[in-house]
Amino acid sequence: MSNRNPPVSTRFKKGHSGNPRGRPRRQKRPDVSAGALFRKVAKEQIRLDIDGTTVGIPLWEAYVSQIYTMALNKNNSAARLLDQLRRQFPGDLPPGDPITFFITEADARL
Repeated sequence: MSNRNPPVSTRFKKGHSGNPRGRPRRQKRPDVSAGALFRKVAKEQIRLDIDGTTVGIPLWEAYVSQIYTMALNKNNSAARLLDQLRRQFPGDLPPGDPITFFITEADARL
């Protein structure tokens, strides 16, 4: 028996596909909104070294903290972005959270 002429019983039958089930269909990804993806990424924990101590904080908190620091260093774009974020996400502080105000000497003269 050679490879050129396989037995009749094992040959492809006329009118039958060689792959009767066909190629499997592509799995449809569940529809996820942009807001859900944003919240998923914003909740991811990152590790930061603060004064020699490694701290894990959510990515969103690190992002807002960075923008806040840039705004305090007189970066006008960061200050505008911080104001937009404040308007976009209004709300009060949780009870017991300290409130910190920074004023300049010019503010104090008023």
